[in-house]
Amino acid sequence: MLKRIFITIALSTLLGFLGLTAYIAQPPDRGRLANVAQVVRSNDGQIINLRLTKRGYWREKASLDQIDPKLIGVLIAYEDQRFWRHHGVDPKAVMRASYDFLRTGRISSGASTLTMQTVRLIDPSLAKRNVTTKLKQMLAAIRLEAHWSKEEILEAYFTLAPYGGNIEGIHAATEAWLQKGPEHLTLNEAALLVALPQSPEKRRPDRFPNAAYLAKRKVLNKVKDRLNFDNEIASEVGDEPLPTRLLKPKSIAPHLADYIAKIDTNIQTTTLSVEWQKVIQRILQSEIKKYPKPIQAAAIVVERQTGSLRAYVGSADYHSLDRKGAINYLNSIRSPGSTLKPIIYGKALQRNLISFDEVFDDHAFYRGGYRPTNFDNTYSGKVPLKDALLRSLNIPALSTLEELGPTIFENEVSTVLGNMQNNDQNAGLSLAVGGYYLTAHQLVELYLASLDPGQPHKLQFEVSNDQLHKELDSSLLNQETADQLLHLLIQDLPNGERVAFKTGTSYARHDAWSVQIFLDHIVLAWVGTPDNQSTESLTGRDVAFPISNEIGKALGLKP
Repeated sequence: MLKRIFITIALSTLLGFLGLTAYIAQPPDRGRLANVAQVVRSNDGQIINLRLTKRGYWREKASLDQIDPKLIGVLIAYEDQRFWRHHGVDPKAVMRASYDFLRTGRISSGASTLTMQTVRLIDPSLAKRNVTTKLKQMLAAIRLEAHWSKEEILEAYFTLAPYGGNIEGIHAATEAWLQKGPEHLTLNEAALLVALPQSPEKRRPDRFPNAAYLAKRKVLNKVKDRLNFDNEIASEVGDEPLPTRLLKPKSIAPHLADYIAKIDTNIQTTTLSVEWQKVIQRILQSEIKKYPKPIQAAAIVVERQTGSLRAYVGSADYHSLDRKGAINYLNSIRSPGSTLKPIIYGKALQRNLISFDEVFDDHAFYRGGYRPTNFDNTYSGKVPLKDALLRSLNIPALSTLEELGPTIFENEVSTVLGNMQNNDQNAGLSLAVGGYYLTAHQLVELYLASLDPGQPHKLQFEVSNDQLHKELDSSLLNQETADQLLHLLIQDLPNGERVAFKTGTSYARHDAWSVQIFLDHIVLAWVGTPDNQSTESLTGRDVAFPISNEIGKALGLKP
């Protein structure tokens, strides 16, 4: 009988050990870490768009190199002094908690390490206060330590720790409570951020300021000796006030957030300027009131030489139902009207098919059943190249495209755009008058590739060290031709203002465009109807150009 008992115990122990080993060897589930909010920031780090998780939490992935070491030090000193030495469970703390349990009959939280707190943040089912769950929590902590570094565990904690309301993680906490990032914190702020997760609702500074104050002081009193703070410093910091309001950022770039989510969810810090974005939003919201529903407007500002996006407003009002404002009109396929004519002339100049002082014969044009006319249904006879371009005459552009070869030109445009054709296009001669459909993104890229040869022409949405990568093989024109083209686009307005721009109006006037060139930037403005409804009023010259010009003036762009 003793032998059987011994064998049974030995086998049970062996099986338990093997099971425990197999459990620990299994990679831990990332749980709630896999679900974070979409946060888009401007070029100076301000939040310009926030989309909560599916369950409504503001939670961002934390990185230790973005967190003030002061906060990390206070957290470890308060919560888990032996964090860097134990393997998920602190034996001394377990022995102390076990003694307290036997003595009082209830579970003490004293044995909970930061790793144990992290596993229950990852898996909320491990947060129940009973012996069985506590043992599961310890095993999960040991497994987590077997697979993750201490730094990764701290990052998980700072990603998931609750800070009141729907605020989770240190990035959301410092933005919401302190209106700044976690990189630079005062000792007062660090103490508050250590105290809050222990009881996030009952210690909220905006609702329970006294409880928050006492909790902060408790943290300071506990860590002052451990971190060698003298009593005077601890007292001074303890008396410092706490924030009294929970502030959440306003979303000012929803269309950009939609686009980023579509192409790359990892983009967080963009090249966008907060102030420029707000200025353009105000201009479009003011301008759109002049036109009946459902007419909409959009605008984009891009930096020449780099392609960096500086402002991006996909519609005048994202929430407008009557004008279908949630559609991103900057990424919608539309007819570009006459905006490709400058590039057609530029290519012809580069190939010596026309000269800079070319004079066209603007007369009736007929090719295989195709009988186009000019916008005003008249002909002008002999017309110099500059006049033909600025007046956006159709016949000179069509005859030039015919010389170039419409298929060859279309293939070149497609190559510059990365062969990202919007459909099986074969526009033929209609390419010169709006038959080659494009997005505003693509139209801006074509102008960048034409005006600044040898410089990046792809739109840069993200701040990165690689954004100045040169794409020398994709330029449409050489520098000499680009200079000639820019000279052709410069004109004097009746008020004496000198500007460089090209407008476009699509068939049936459902799209009005203005691409305006400044010394360092390109501004594109679009006004049109959501579903290509025809209009009587929309033209690039009268509707879109005043918007692009006003944007340039409001932003102080150099002509």
